[in-house]
Amino acid sequence: HPGVKRVAIAMSDSASGKPSISHKWKEISDLPEELDSMRDRELESLYEVWVRQKESIGDDKRISDFNAELARELNGSNWLESRHDQTIWSIVRLKDGVAMPQVQAELNAIAARAAREFPKDEEKLTLKLTRPGLVGDFISDPTRAFLAGVMGLAGIVLLAACANLGSLFAARTADRTREIAIRLAIGSSRWRVIRQVLVEAFVISILGGICACGLAWIALTGLANWHPPTEYPFKFHIMPQPSLIVMAFLTSVLAGVGFGVMPLWQIFKTDPNSAIKSGGSQSTAGRRWALRDVLLAAQIALCCITVTAAFVSLRGLGKAMTMNMGINPRHAVVAKFQLSQAGYSGDAADHFQRQLLERVSHLPGVEAAGYAQSTPLSQDTVVSDVFPQQTTDFKPSNRAFGAYGYDVSPGYFTAAETPLLSGRDVSFSDTAKTPAVAVVNREFAQRLFHSEDVVGRYFKNSSGVQIQIVGIAANGKYLLLSENQKAAVFFPISQRPTTKTSLIVRVRPDSSEEATNAMAATVRKVVRDFDPTVPIRESSPWRNQLGLTFFVSQVATVALGIFGAFGLLLSITGTFGLASYTVTKRLRELSLRVALGAQGKQVLSAALGRMLVLLASGSVVGMLLGVAASRVLSAIVYQASAQDPFVLAAVALTLLLTGILSVAGPVRRALHIDPANLLREE
Repeated sequence: HPGVKRVAIAMSDSASGKPSISHKWKEISDLPEELDSMRDRELESLYEVWVRQKESIGDDKRISDFNAELARELNGSNWLESRHDQTIWSIVRLKDGVAMPQVQAELNAIAARAAREFPKDEEKLTLKLTRPGLVGDFISDPTRAFLAGVMGLAGIVLLAACANLGSLFAARTADRTREIAIRLAIGSSRWRVIRQVLVEAFVISILGGICACGLAWIALTGLANWHPPTEYPFKFHIMPQPSLIVMAFLTSVLAGVGFGVMPLWQIFKTDPNSAIKSGGSQSTAGRRWALRDVLLAAQIALCCITVTAAFVSLRGLGKAMTMNMGINPRHAVVAKFQLSQAGYSGDAADHFQRQLLERVSHLPGVEAAGYAQSTPLSQDTVVSDVFPQQTTDFKPSNRAFGAYGYDVSPGYFTAAETPLLSGRDVSFSDTAKTPAVAVVNREFAQRLFHSEDVVGRYFKNSSGVQIQIVGIAANGKYLLLSENQKAAVFFPISQRPTTKTSLIVRVRPDSSEEATNAMAATVRKVVRDFDPTVPIRESSPWRNQLGLTFFVSQVATVALGIFGAFGLLLSITGTFGLASYTVTKRLRELSLRVALGAQGKQVLSAALGRMLVLLASGSVVGMLLGVAASRVLSAIVYQASAQDPFVLAAVALTLLLTGILSVAGPVRRALHIDPANLLREE
């Protein structure tokens, strides 16, 4: 706090012990030359700074995250004591024996006391105690919903794998009917045969579990070391724990053995005499549905759910990438910097911003340029309280709603490609000496005035300042792609000067990606030419800076795509295995049909007709279950809808191709039966 020595803290996930860290601090933000002290200078709105530093040491690349926490009185604004800044994060360690509900009750009492003492500012003050790890409770609910959905799909894949294994073991046991009959006929006990089947199931389950756990260990290690391409650096602290790996291994073994012993009843009912006389290949025409048939249909239905989820996620990602966000990040570059870190403030900062805008606007290839204190879909968006014009008491309960607030320059709407529906743009002639004005979006107008004809009307902010609406902008997305329509207000930056700058430069729409990247480098150079001491936080294509915005959709697409691939693989192996078994078991019957003059269509109908019924019924049931699971998928995927005609058509086509691929080999074998050779062998 003011008057106390300032301290910066560096956190690194590498222990390189390099002495150059303090110099890096000096280089990136003109912060202290020593980590435990800071020069006494003006820094505006610099409460938290995250810096990603890449150190290349031979082939070893380390990424270090630095965080500086500053709490001080800046430009007359005391952040620690201001009652307008109510979003505060604190770390609390509870005493032994103290439960969270007890602490929450005490926090509620503190909030109630503050509301009584300061009814104007603290009427809606809330203090909430949460466990660390998920940004408090801000993303805990969606994260838990996402993980629950993924775990549900993992369970479906496990059930499909178990059904696959059960059907294949049932087919294998049926195929060994003659072998089992001979063993029983020469005096072997049924329990000895059962032990052999159990050992086979156990060995297969162990081998599969070992391979899967090894792959899981590699995948989790890679995920833990992965740094997503997002604006703010973060990583997944998901290290493979031996206890979880052991549990997964035991689950796979138990599931494999459990479904592997399902066909044991076939061994108990085997009659050695009839099995040996029939040669183990008796006709199955007209038989009732066997266990392996039911398992195959269930497996196809379960796999269809995972395939549907994969296509729903792919469709959701496509919608997210092409939706109307109220801005167009394509063919645009955003450079972000904080002028206060280079000693600018007041008129000097305003002059720097205007001169830079003028210079950048005349660069070759630039179509439009503007700047703002922040941009939509960035993680530093602020909310401004909106009050009706007739309000006289500006306590929080009297506000109409909260709107996302942006301070923008002339040209911002053109550079961001945010359509102005009516009215005018902000102007540099809008200054602190002229009446306060603002451009609002359509949702703002509808919520406050229930009309879009609001140009010239007024509203007030939390300070009681009356603001005239001079323009209406189109709606957009401001924090999350999945959010409902939100109100937004755009103030002239010349009436609300700030040193925090996001410069937007739009290149021509026919420019290539290379040209956009080159423009980002050019903008960085122009800023450096103006003042090399200005630390540029980022200068890159705008689309690249929205990595966190699309991150959830991309992760969902990858995760559900993997489950869908597993589902298809299981469906193919299960269908192929059972189809091959069916044709093999009925070769003698089919050869007799061919010898008696049966046509290819009749042979296929006899050999695989039941299989096609299983495929069709399983697919239909699976698609219906996929449609019913839309509500669950909505917690994982943006705009999830399994009723989308594109999704239904893609799933149906995929299942059709999968079925054709699965039975192609058995069909070819059935159509090329040589009855003379086969009957001679028999």
